[in-house]
Amino acid sequence: MALTEEIIYSFPTFALKVDLDATNIYHAEFMPPAIDAVSQSISRSPLATEVIRQLDEYCDNPKFKFDLPFSYNGTLHQLKVWQIMQQIEAGSTLTYGEVAKQLLSAPRAVGGACGANPLPVFIPCHRIIAANSKLGGFNSGNIFFNLGIKKWLLNHEGIQI
Repeated sequence: MALTEEIIYSFPTFALKVDLDATNIYHAEFMPPAIDAVSQSISRSPLATEVIRQLDEYCDNPKFKFDLPFSYNGTLHQLKVWQIMQQIEAGSTLTYGEVAKQLLSAPRAVGGACGANPLPVFIPCHRIIAANSKLGGFNSGNIFFNLGIKKWLLNHEGIQI
């Protein structure tokens, strides 16, 4: 995997760093807010331009569904969880237990797959919540910062938690 480009895209309360090459997105991670992060990059590949366009579209239309080329690895269980996540429509959620039941798995294993998601926002792990309709966990790293991001994404998509 030869990464050729990095985008830092600013949302209202956080930034998303996206790693890509000419053909695929490999990784995305949350960062503290960045001011005009995207405009700092002068030359962009066609894929980077499309990533920015689709992120702009998602910000304008929370029901927007990403259609981008991804390349990622995971265990068989993680891949199955990520596939289910991609089928959850914006404005909808599933619980860790509901996903676990579909896979004959355990809610904690689903939570582990959510935490290992290499492409948050694009693979919408934020749409998986706890059985008590609470946020549950979200991504790895600073739990308070990341739960704030999960709440923002869900609110953006019309879900009040």
